[in-house]
Amino acid sequence: MGNRRIAPIVAVAVCLPFAIGGCAEIPFPSAESASTAAPAAEDAAVRTGPPRGPIVGTYQLIGRNVKDENGAWVPTPDFNSLGYITYGDTGYMAVNVMPLDRQPFADTAPTPEEAQAALDGYTAYYGPFSVDEDAEGRFLVHHRIGQMNPGGEVDAKRFYDIEGDRLILTPATAAGTKGDATRQVVWERLPDAELSEEAQRFVGFRQLLFTDRYEQRGSEYWHGQRNSGRAGSWIIYTPTGHMMVHLMARGGRTPYAGETPTPEEALAAYRSYGGYFGRFTVHDDAEPQYVVHHQEGRTRPVEGVTDAERLYHLAGDVLRLGGRPRTTEEGEILGGHLYWELLPHRPE
Repeated sequence: MGNRRIAPIVAVAVCLPFAIGGCAEIPFPSAESASTAAPAAEDAAVRTGPPRGPIVGTYQLIGRNVKDENGAWVPTPDFNSLGYITYGDTGYMAVNVMPLDRQPFADTAPTPEEAQAALDGYTAYYGPFSVDEDAEGRFLVHHRIGQMNPGGEVDAKRFYDIEGDRLILTPATAAGTKGDATRQVVWERLPDAELSEEAQRFVGFRQLLFTDRYEQRGSEYWHGQRNSGRAGSWIIYTPTGHMMVHLMARGGRTPYAGETPTPEEALAAYRSYGGYFGRFTVHDDAEPQYVVHHQEGRTRPVEGVTDAERLYHLAGDVLRLGGRPRTTEEGEILGGHLYWELLPHRPE
């Protein structure tokens, strides 16, 4: 099989579950290795403000408001975006917003100018959140541990108002106030979906431990090429049947020199942060079992919804995902895995 960079493991009557169902499982990382494989989400200080319960849920973006010359909030006339924001009862949040008129790349890899256009108006970040209040009202703080903009605001203060199923977020001014704010983002709460018992096991916020590769020929397999370059990235599945992926490089991300990126800065940010969002469907009656990520939006501009199949296995708090393996002309089976660990509950 030629020179290898991964150590061989000889297995008797063992095969990879992603290649052939009903076989012995590849070992999962232990709790000890999981805790050291990726940086844990940074906890915000324990607060004594309002509870997070009323905020918990998944919302769809339905509009934006700006102040008119009389100081009244009015809808923006050019609203044309798709997005979701989700707040978990465990104390984590994530958001994706994408303009709907983006142009696909002309080739496989984008030019710097195409990357700059792709990131224009695209918002993506994730992290813990906290709830508090001051003299101007109740507010959220999004503690961003990962975001598309490599030099963006880390603790983002958002005043909030709940009107029925609508959540109105008002970004605080640079001074942290609400009265002089000039824009709002309007979200509408989505109902929980009728998820199967198996699909409910997916629900939650998970961080990436590591990725790896595998090869198989007959009863022998090679398992290795462990990579933690994007460890700490997140995948989220919600009770509403939605999901998000945020894949961010752990290092080497340089803040923009100005408020907006140059074409070269945008290309670097695009290469170091990727992901997608949409609905998910679990097929646990298939052999092997798989989940479909119905990608309504993604960092790479595409037209319409694209479906991505991921073979999966759940063991304790760890979810292993991988694409379907391919078979070479020599009969080798090649594939890869991503290991995601459920994040712990944060105190309010």
